Amino acid sequence: MSQHNGIVLLCAHTARSVAYIQAIHHVGLVPKAVILYGEASAQPQSQRDLRPRALPWFCPDLSVSAEQSVLNAGWELIRVADRALDGEQLLRSLASLAPELVVYSGYGGQLVPPSLLDKVDVLHIHSGMLPQYRGSTTLYHEVLEHAGCAASAILLTPTIDTGPLVATRAYPMPPADMDVDYLYDNLIRADLLVEVLRHHRREGQLPPPMSQPSLMPAYFIIHPLLKHLALKRVDSQKEAL
Repeated sequence: MSQHNGIVLLCAHTARSVAYIQAIHHVGLVPKAVILYGEASAQPQSQRDLRPRALPWFCPDLSVSAEQSVLNAGWELIRVADRALDGEQLLRSLASLAPELVVYSGYGGQLVPPSLLDKVDVLHIHSGMLPQYRGSTTLYHEVLEHAGCAASAILLTPTIDTGPLVATRAYPMPPADMDVDYLYDNLIRADLLVEVLRHHRREGQLPPPMSQPSLMPAYFIIHPLLKHLALKRVDSQKEAL
């Protein structure tokens, strides 16, 4: 096991957090601690396949909660009931750990406030190739526009998806029938996160951050019809076999 003494995971009770925790543990990396904030709630029901399967990348088991995933890994766990990222208990917990870097996995639509960004570098894995695919649900736009997906690692700034780029990676379309929102989207983010953390462990620092060359218009939450067409394109792979 290889400990990342300067890295803290800041995790909500979400499928993405489960994917990050399990993927990091799978490769034998150990963060200094995990701060799990907010309250656990039932995972939304999916009409598509959430089961782990054999893939070129680690596939998490989303039937295990974020908290249980941390306990299974044997890592230090700090529970914070408050959902606010500028909550006193959360900021106090971070200050006591004095991390070099925070890996962020928050609730959908939640922005990291300046009160946290001013204190520590915060690493976020965005679903989409930046700077071309800023904003929300970009994975579906990429499926429609060029039959692929991507993830980008950035250091957060107050403006959405505009922070310095640390790494990017292209991925193929999800396998037919796999749940895209809760499983595939999160497993490709977790894969890139592991690559970045391995680099940090090996080199003692993140890959050199690069400023994003231009600010492309941001995508908004995809229209249900376009999402349906993207999923049809994913499932068409099964028909082609």
